[in-house]
Amino acid sequence: MEQAKVSQILGLSIGGAVLVAGVIVTHSLVKEAIATRIPDQICLHPWKLTPLCYATPMVLSGQETTAIATSPDGQRLASASGKTIQLWSVQTGKRGRSLNGHTDWVTALAISLNGQTLASSSLDQTIRLWSLKTGKLLATLKAGRVTSLAFSPNGQTLASGSRFARWWGRENSSARIQLWDLGTQKILSTIASDQAVNALAFSPDGSLLAAGAKITKIWHLASGQLLHTLNSGDLNCLVFSQDNQLLITGSDGVQGEDGIKFWQVRSGKQVRVLDSVASDFALSPNGQLLATTYGGTVNLWQMKPFSYLGTLRGSVYSGLLVEFGLNGKVVISGSSDGIRVWQPQPTTDQLNTPTTHDPV
Repeated sequence: MEQAKVSQILGLSIGGAVLVAGVIVTHSLVKEAIATRIPDQICLHPWKLTPLCYATPMVLSGQETTAIATSPDGQRLASASGKTIQLWSVQTGKRGRSLNGHTDWVTALAISLNGQTLASSSLDQTIRLWSLKTGKLLATLKAGRVTSLAFSPNGQTLASGSRFARWWGRENSSARIQLWDLGTQKILSTIASDQAVNALAFSPDGSLLAAGAKITKIWHLASGQLLHTLNSGDLNCLVFSQDNQLLITGSDGVQGEDGIKFWQVRSGKQVRVLDSVASDFALSPNGQLLATTYGGTVNLWQMKPFSYLGTLRGSVYSGLLVEFGLNGKVVISGSSDGIRVWQPQPTTDQLNTPTTHDPV
């Protein structure tokens, strides 16, 4: 990185050696920077004030969207608006079937890795399983007020959890994590939780389950052993890396905690902090790209070597949802003003190589 004068620092912790964000001036060219932290180092990822990833999105819907999910090949998209689930072709943007049956707002969607089954949860206290191909309702599970869903990699188990730790002042059983046997459509096991469950994720090999809110826990499923308790902050989202080595947790930073953290799965050690908050994020199918959202923008990151790629201005609303489509070639965002499909187009002057600095 060229010699730079820092003209404005938006957040700096001397004791914690944390640079949150800044404006860097180099030869009268103004650039913004975002920072990541790894032990004993700070990495600055610079970008221009205009988005490096410019794209004109394809607008699928202008309706408020509360959940989205894509098929493993990225060809099909499921979105929720109110009580209705809508299926889409990501390639053409055309509407497919509408799935009706829930009697209250749909809170979460998930698609099995074989692309055959769609799971939806709702405030009507049910989980519904649908055939993604035919739109047929396959089963209805009485699950309580569920707000997060995750399929196991083999598609035989569905995990459900809820943000509602208490309901009308009483303990709510739906705050527990429930593992459903999709063959019998019965509860396989229940994991007691002393907190709400904001997000769930299976490891790619299916051996681990992570769930969290103010803290994140990782369990070994075969033994039921709690492996790690991570100080993730009040998270919104989490995902395992494709190689099973990392767990990524994301927070919106409202309570002052760090935004996006990278944890070594084997040791439970925090190995990187990205000082950028997140309301949602997604990994591309090949595990090479990370899309993070907050405040109406989508930031794109390369995983190896870790570097910032650019920003998509996704919405004027916060609470943006994100997924990858078409095998990672497009980014799909959903929010209060609808669904957009983006095809990122990095510019040739992109600056995406992180620069390592000594601790502040």
